[in-house]
Amino acid sequence: MTGRCVWCIIRRMYLDLPGLDAFIAVADLGSFRRAAARLGISQPALTRRLQRLEGIVGQELLLRRGQPVRLTQAGATLLPEAHAALARLQDAMRRAGDRDTSQTVELGCLPTLAVRYLGPLLARHRSRWRGGEVTVHDSSATEIRALLEGNRIDFALASIGSERWDVERQVLFEEPFFLVCPRGHTLALREAVSWEELRQEPLISIGPLSENRRLVEAALAEARVVAPWRIEVRHLSTAVALVAAGAGLTALPASAIPPDASNEVVPVPLVGPALTRTVGLLSRRERRLSPAASSLMDDIVATLGCATGPWRSPV
Repeated sequence: MTGRCVWCIIRRMYLDLPGLDAFIAVADLGSFRRAAARLGISQPALTRRLQRLEGIVGQELLLRRGQPVRLTQAGATLLPEAHAALARLQDAMRRAGDRDTSQTVELGCLPTLAVRYLGPLLARHRSRWRGGEVTVHDSSATEIRALLEGNRIDFALASIGSERWDVERQVLFEEPFFLVCPRGHTLALREAVSWEELRQEPLISIGPLSENRRLVEAALAEARVVAPWRIEVRHLSTAVALVAAGAGLTALPASAIPPDASNEVVPVPLVGPALTRTVGLLSRRERRLSPAASSLMDDIVATLGCATGPWRSPV
């Protein structure tokens, strides 16, 4: 059962959510009695809610024999999605009820860009918009695009690729990719390294949700090099740590290389072909931004939108 299935259940319930509330309470507490007390209803009423929900799902969600009450496989699949779905609904209701939304900002940002650039930007933003609320969705490029498509964020600071027709793009800078080597590695002494030279090297790759993975694989394909991936991770910071430990090499954009990593790793320019990524702002054309969101966007453009790019010294 997926998140989409949970929303199908909610639609079929016509937003009648007592069954999900009852299921979550029993699953959390492991007891019908305690769950009924939490919800302020009788145990028979709780049972009716659960039976109705199980009828909608088409499967039993709870193993009622024994204490504590345990989840069936279907229940274990549903529980985290139900928590997430209700949390999103509660958050949406809270935001809808806010009297003043002029100071709220929903921002998507690649984690490496968030670590590198967002701190000073958000500190300045906080001083200008005291009492304002900023939510940063520090997610992968794929997840950020899903948030944009769902109109759940005001804008995103991310790498720019082939975007949908209804997404506006504002380029801020181009940054090169480097081969990240352990200090002391043979290639760390080179002025540049070609992709061809990586044919026999153990490479650390980023997971398939990463835009960087797509760019690196395209460069390897252009150089006609079969990627000798040995380790796959999800986070770029993990890749850097593994390189420092001598587990392999990786190719990363300049902003993903920690400034304090120079004692352990060395970035070497990649050539044949040289590889860059475009960093910019993405936003939905029809979304009306709050004054605070517009202000933050303007500050990001003024700070990062320089002709030479903020990547000159990756470490």
